[in-house]
Amino acid sequence: MLGGLQRQLSHQRHLVAGEVGFLKQYAAAVSAQAWGSQLTWQPQQTWQCQQEIEKGWKACVLLVDRNEVVMAARGAYSGVPLTLWQWGIVDNSHWLSTPHGWLDFCPFAEVPRCELPQ
Repeated sequence: MLGGLQRQLSHQRHLVAGEVGFLKQYAAAVSAQAWGSQLTWQPQQTWQCQQEIEKGWKACVLLVDRNEVVMAARGAYSGVPLTLWQWGIVDNSHWLSTPHGWLDFCPFAEVPRCELPQ
């Protein structure tokens, strides 16, 4: 009986460790997004990126339409990156997110548009 309990506990510990890892990845991506929203931007029709090397953050913006910009923010925990996406506008070189513009997937149908520059 104790052996069965030990196996269950080991399995649960593995599941919890995976969840904790994901939450740390998500927190890193949200931090990268908050950092990116404080930067100055000159959006173009190709990805423009800025990096925070020490923390491993990367924020990129892409001009989609005359007033529509998408930001991709990437954070990493233990070397595993997670990218969050957000719609917004750039007004006077400053990022302004649009209400309900948060995405957890790339908004483009074309895969090459979803690939951020190295």
